[in-house]
Amino acid sequence: EREEESTRKAADSIREFYEHGYYHWQMLWFLLYIDRRYEDNRGLKLMDMKEQFTAGNRSPVLYYEAACIYNAEPYLLRELTAYEIQVLNFSIKNKLVTKEVAQQYAYLANRKKHFHPIIFRGLVLLYEVFPITEILTVICCMLIKGIKKAGKYHKWFRLGVEAQLPITELYEYFMYSHEENAEEQLPQSVLLYFIYNSSLSDNKRAYLYAYVIKNRHKNESIFRTYYKKMELFTAKQLEAHNINRSLAVLYREFYGNGAVSAEAAAHLPYVIYRQEFICNNPSIVGIVVTHEELELEENIPLTDGRAWVDIFSKTARIFPVDTFGNRYTVSMDYTIQPLMKPEDYEEICINYSNHPKLLIHLFDRCQRDHIFNERATALRKKVLSIDGINRLYYYDCLEALVDYYYEYYNDELLEYYLSLIAINEVRPEKRLKLLEYMVKRCFYEKVLDALEIFGYEELSVNLLVKFCSGWLSASGGERKQELMVHLCYYVFNRNKYDEAILKYLVRYFFGPTKEMFRIWKAAKGFEVDTHMLEERLLVQMLYTEGYVQDSFLIFKEYYKNVTNRTLVRAFLSFYAYKYLIHDWVINTELFPIMRREINYEENDLCLLAWIKYHSNTRKFSENDQIFLAYQIHRLVKKGIVLSFFERYKGRVKLPDSILNKYYIEYKTDPKKQVYIHYRLLDAEDSGEYITERMPNVFMGIHGKEFVLFYHEVLQYYITEEYGEEVTITESIQVHNEKEPSEEESRYNQINLMLLAKEMHDEATLLDLMEHYVKTEFLVSKCFQPIEHNT
Repeated sequence: EREEESTRKAADSIREFYEHGYYHWQMLWFLLYIDRRYEDNRGLKLMDMKEQFTAGNRSPVLYYEAACIYNAEPYLLRELTAYEIQVLNFSIKNKLVTKEVAQQYAYLANRKKHFHPIIFRGLVLLYEVFPITEILTVICCMLIKGIKKAGKYHKWFRLGVEAQLPITELYEYFMYSHEENAEEQLPQSVLLYFIYNSSLSDNKRAYLYAYVIKNRHKNESIFRTYYKKMELFTAKQLEAHNINRSLAVLYREFYGNGAVSAEAAAHLPYVIYRQEFICNNPSIVGIVVTHEELELEENIPLTDGRAWVDIFSKTARIFPVDTFGNRYTVSMDYTIQPLMKPEDYEEICINYSNHPKLLIHLFDRCQRDHIFNERATALRKKVLSIDGINRLYYYDCLEALVDYYYEYYNDELLEYYLSLIAINEVRPEKRLKLLEYMVKRCFYEKVLDALEIFGYEELSVNLLVKFCSGWLSASGGERKQELMVHLCYYVFNRNKYDEAILKYLVRYFFGPTKEMFRIWKAAKGFEVDTHMLEERLLVQMLYTEGYVQDSFLIFKEYYKNVTNRTLVRAFLSFYAYKYLIHDWVINTELFPIMRREINYEENDLCLLAWIKYHSNTRKFSENDQIFLAYQIHRLVKKGIVLSFFERYKGRVKLPDSILNKYYIEYKTDPKKQVYIHYRLLDAEDSGEYITERMPNVFMGIHGKEFVLFYHEVLQYYITEEYGEEVTITESIQVHNEKEPSEEESRYNQINLMLLAKEMHDEATLLDLMEHYVKTEFLVSKCFQPIEHNT
């Protein structure tokens, strides 16, 4: 009794502390063993320990006490709050749970409306200890409530199916959690179940049907039972343009035997080019796919490192894209696996579908294998209508059609498709052939536009000749087109031309004088009217002062039908100048023309050239003598006296002022000042130089006249001045050795006296002197200078 009293007092004292500020689990644990209130009331113990848990206490000691109570009286486990879950979790981990508690725990867990990860883990551990149907059922139900479809949960659904648990959606979740790449055989019960239930997702149903097809040899009756459902499902999926590995099996089964309906054939192009992209690099989040045939790129995100992509031509390129948007070309490993063989379906589909991917894939094959037939031609026509097709491939298609119709002589369609082609859009290696077609079909303006852009050097000369002739015939050659002028000259320069080309060149060609002369000669050979070219040639020769050996031939032809007398005057003046000033040798037939033109219009340059040319002529007609006398007198009055005038002495009456004089001429630039420095030498060669400016008598011909008597010696040199520069150009000594004539002129009389003196014939000298004095006297008495009234 004494001991009991001590225990009671101790319990009261501890409770006093516990309830007044010392709310510690240790206090409660003492009370659990000494406070008599707890002896027959395990529910009260649980309640007080639960209050400690609520207050935040997580002592394993109290968990252990609670677990022991549940093991002793399982019916006390009436709910699964956080406390019960924590206690049972502790108990399960430490393998304290009895079968009865496990069953009660499973019962309460099954009443939970949602998935609870701690409860689930506890149930899994309990099932390992007590593999009973009740726990397995709860595990499956909780996974279904939590919509757990991952593959790691599949074993529970498989156990549930094998145990034939009557759980709603158990078979569906069995399929959802089943990994498709696993080699696991589906239980017969699953196959039977889905004959009558079709609540699976489309992907899983496709997998199920694909499994049935692939395993038909094992269970033919199941295959036949499923057949109609599979056929309807496959048609629906194809209509929706869905595709994956399972659907590919279905498509091959129902459409791979050639028996494809028109409706199915119209939809198949949407799926037959699909391929699976797989990349295990975690930094890759997507891919970009391009096809050269289409001017667009497709961005596709990855899901678990996989993506579905359409590859429908050899030009396809795939660029993996990382999280930063960087694209990779060859530095990233990936695989790509086709799902179907497009070639098994294309020949049927093309009859019912104009899908761009189908058209491009077939077109790619036709181009690659050089297929040209009626079907390939019809295909290429369809390709032309594809929206967004790359211009190069568009023109590849046009070019193929042009080749076909050219080969099979369909002029109408050939010209139609040629008219659609812009040469600047086609591939360079195909340009020449298309230009050849265009020339042959008279598309001259299109060809001309192309040649302006790309040039014509690569085209054959014969083709260019055909083009030039055709263009000139079509346009009439009335319109000047610079490129055409170049083209005509280009072929002419390679000795390939016809009359039309020559006519065009005659009309419009401007170029080097020698080349224009070649064209002129060729045109004369074709009896082409060359008057326009002759006029341009003459103008150009005069402008450039170029010399053409046969220039007179051109002038002669032009002069036959002259239309520009100013040009004639200029041409004659040019050659007169060159002959007079520069001593050119010119065609002698020019001088009669100069003589004729002088009659129409005064031209001192041509006149002087004509006078110079005829200065050595011995005989003249009376008309020419009169003409020469008149013109020389006129020129002398104008101050134009040239040395060759003196050559006419004795044949033409010359002005007295130019007779018996010695003329010094010097030719240079008219802009320069010319000075003559001279002296008459006596017996002692003495005397100072006299300097005089030589006037510019005519167009750079500077002259100075001297009277030199018999045996007089004139020594001189000439200087040019231009600015501050002075140049000595010529130094000459002149000696008059001419024998005196019998003329009565004063000059000749003096020369005779000098000769007599030299001969020491004093008698003759005296007679001559007497005659000279008498003559001078008579002249002074008989003649007076004429006075002009001002």
